Amino acid sequence: MPVREARPRLAELVETGELLSVRIEGRREPAFPYADAKAPKTIQAAALLSPFDPVVWFRPRAARLFEFEYRFEIFVPAEKRRWGCYVLPFLLGDRLVARVDLKADRGARSLRVLAAYLEKHAVAGEVVEPLAEELRILAGWLGLETVAVLGRGGFSTRLRRAVGH
Repeated sequence: MPVREARPRLAELVETGELLSVRIEGRREPAFPYADAKAPKTIQAAALLSPFDPVVWFRPRAARLFEFEYRFEIFVPAEKRRWGCYVLPFLLGDRLVARVDLKADRGARSLRVLAAYLEKHAVAGEVVEPLAEELRILAGWLGLETVAVLGRGGFSTRLRRAVGH
């Protein structure tokens, strides 16, 4: 919905009490949470995110909410890529804690982790097993039998041990 159409609708929802208009330090624009929304005590999430997931698709929001710089580099020439061709962010709890560059090798029936990177705020020991499990789940979903972690990225060695290769 274009902003010029959204603003009056948001104002109407604030007026009826369905939404709140709140100011967040460091942001110019207000945020509009649902009036009855309750913050969870904890968030139990573990997921590899598609580049098209709303969490990361709008890059300024991902940077603002998660301090996560993301660019889907599939159309970037190989020599200019920072992270890899098909990099998926890994969400654990309420933080983006790692990213992996993946390729399905159907001939070898293997999900290849071409590179694995731990985000600077993340703790490797808390991330490695949940990420290894999500990679196994993704491999199964794709009909692949194994997960093979290759050498690129500072988190690859630890992740390779966790997936058993």
